[in-house]
Amino acid sequence: MKSSYLRAGLALLCAVILSACGGNNGSLALSGSVNGLTKTGLVLINKGNGEKLPIEPNTSTFVFTKLLATDEQFDVEIDTPPAGAKCTLANNVNKANGYNVYVTVTCVTNPYTLGGSVKGLKGAGLVVANGSDLVRIDPPATAGADVSFVFPTKVADGSLFGASVLTQPTGQTCAVDPSNNPGTMPSGDALGLIVRCN
Repeated sequence: MKSSYLRAGLALLCAVILSACGGNNGSLALSGSVNGLTKTGLVLINKGNGEKLPIEPNTSTFVFTKLLATDEQFDVEIDTPPAGAKCTLANNVNKANGYNVYVTVTCVTNPYTLGGSVKGLKGAGLVVANGSDLVRIDPPATAGADVSFVFPTKVADGSLFGASVLTQPTGQTCAVDPSNNPGTMPSGDALGLIVRCN
């Protein structure tokens, strides 16, 4: 009789220990997809059991190592955001079952302004391009003054850019200074492009 009480007590103790550790005799893998992550530093956490999971750049899927039991609560949040990007989560809080242990992470790299200045512009009609993004630049009101410009579409942190003259101004030839073009977008506005016109 004593041994049956002892076995029952040990079984209960084991169940309590597994529950406290987030074991719960689970068989459901908490996983998900990642879209748009190109930056380092993202760490997810399942607040339901405290497990943290680093996510590498350009990863498309992930799986937490601790299995969940049916009806076990999970709450996946961003423990550490990636540098230079913002991520959002979907389907991240629920009770585990065979249909809803899949979380979606979507990341967008921070965009910044690309631009610069034109030197020596006198004629009308100058158009500068960064890929399909175009900006028309008119001559300055004061002869000989530099003209500032920015492209209308922002460029994602870490993305490549390459500005070029698409249309020359009347009576002049202009070119983008190659000292910093093409280049890689920094973690902030890049306003140092120089277009020289003769």
